[in-house]
Amino acid sequence: MKPAPITLPPACAQRAGPELAARIVGAGEMALLAEPLLGLIASRACPGHILLETLDRIPEWIKAGRVIISGFHSPLEQQVLRSVLRRKGRIVKVLARGMTDYRPTAEEREPLAAGRMLVITACPPKIQRTTRETALARNRLVLALASEITAPYVTANSPLMLWLK
Repeated sequence: MKPAPITLPPACAQRAGPELAARIVGAGEMALLAEPLLGLIASRACPGHILLETLDRIPEWIKAGRVIISGFHSPLEQQVLRSVLRRKGRIVKVLARGMTDYRPTAEEREPLAAGRMLVITACPPKIQRTTRETALARNRLVLALASEITAPYVTANSPLMLWLK
């Protein structure tokens, strides 16, 4: 995938700030950023009942036409990604690394081609692996671009707790 610079809609650009907004590149359906974005953030460790409750909410999100933005990195977030894509929902996936060598998974190819998915990053191309620092930056970007946040499960000692207060 060849990333292109992204021009954020005014509301997203304001929430992200000019410096961050200027660094964002992506591939896929750029128009998804003009929609109200539902930010999904979850810690890696998550009780099973929280996962099931979250998966139960996906049909209502899709029916309402919600665009879900997330890093889709934690197990809960990955399950949401799979479920939304299977149900023909719309996704903005935020990477915690550069996009130069990004290869969409088999399940991402059709949604990207159909205009139901956008992959973005604010990381420089030279960053090829996700680190704790880039994961935190990715989560801050998700929170900045989202017009609404859902955090089904966040552990007490997570940096996310500070941002969600």
